[in-house]
Amino acid sequence: GSPPQPLTVVFDTGSGQVIVPSAYCNSPTCRSKSRYRRSASHTGVDVNFDGSRAPPGKPRDSMNVNFGTGEVGGVVVEDIVCMKDTGRTMSFNQTAAIIEKNEKGLDPGCVKMRFVAATRLSEDPFMDFTFDGIVGLGMDGLSQNRHFNFLQAIGDHLRGLGSATPSTFGVFLASSRSETSEMAFGGWTSSHLLEPLSWGGIHDPEAGHWIIPMHGVRVNGKLLDICKDGTCRAAVDTGTSLLSMPSEAFAPIFEGIRHATPLTGHCVGTGPLLQIDVGHFTIVLGPREYSQIRENRNKAPKKLKFKEGPVAQTTTRSDLRCFPILMAMDFPEPLGPKLFILGEPVLRKYYTVYDAQRQQVGIARAAHRQGPNRDELLLQVPGVDGPRKGGRSNPTMFDVFRWRVAVRQLQWRL
Repeated sequence: GSPPQPLTVVFDTGSGQVIVPSAYCNSPTCRSKSRYRRSASHTGVDVNFDGSRAPPGKPRDSMNVNFGTGEVGGVVVEDIVCMKDTGRTMSFNQTAAIIEKNEKGLDPGCVKMRFVAATRLSEDPFMDFTFDGIVGLGMDGLSQNRHFNFLQAIGDHLRGLGSATPSTFGVFLASSRSETSEMAFGGWTSSHLLEPLSWGGIHDPEAGHWIIPMHGVRVNGKLLDICKDGTCRAAVDTGTSLLSMPSEAFAPIFEGIRHATPLTGHCVGTGPLLQIDVGHFTIVLGPREYSQIRENRNKAPKKLKFKEGPVAQTTTRSDLRCFPILMAMDFPEPLGPKLFILGEPVLRKYYTVYDAQRQQVGIARAAHRQGPNRDELLLQVPGVDGPRKGGRSNPTMFDVFRWRVAVRQLQWRL
């Protein structure tokens, strides 16, 4: 808005619109968040879906957005949406930036677009989340129309500033406190790459999801049968904290990668590998990415039998195990039935780039700063914390309810 109203958001590649809580929402859930006040913005306009002005006191277009266990209800507003200025926008064409400012009143990184001002947020699950709103980074198929689509709006803006890749963005997730996570729009940050990007096309781009074909999955080199019929797909999803898979694949993967911890009691070393073949690239996840330390529940001591001979050297612990943090979810067609969701474990190890114009996803190993992370620091003082219970073992907002619906469709009310 104008003047700016600061809000925090989650960037979600699985939805296609911007949603912010409105000052008209007075529920405890909304009051727990920073709210957008249209009347405080001299550039904000109440509009209908087609962009026509909504006269005060007259019926106007509204919508319900169902999220499975949660629901958002709201109206449409057109206003200026700005990303926090990092100074990187200065690398664009300065003449074009001046023209954009003079003709449209927009600074670099700002767009005028339509978004949902939520007048109702269900307590479950929104009360539990610290962010205020959602910025959907899906393609047109997940939006009401292109004027609601953030990628379209920011792409048009960056094209005017001289960007050669205006409809592209890159995602970098920090692996330690010494790093900062980053969303790069209008291209990607090459310094986050350990190797060249490997590009692959999107399956059914008209649907709007960043879903790519998946050729197979291996557990420590052994190929599973689930993808032999050629119907496996993988959604690259910034809104998911776990690695999700069809229930048919859950048991063999879980049993194949769980293992005892080494004597030092950690899950950051060697262990079974999970390999995901997406055709143009193979994603490889080790214990560091897919597991957490758990205490063994079966603590009953075994009866010892003493034998003559040399003492056997034990290399693992019996009281701790590396427990795979996975989630099983099944979806009907057209998303399913064999949809894997590549969430935080993949996005932290790999740098991903999303190109809406070419309808492709690029992936490469991310360049993280060398140095001990939290796991490795804990190993230096193993008696302080005990088994590591850090990280998010429970599904986030989007894990629980977004992918539970067969197709992410908005329910519109006129």
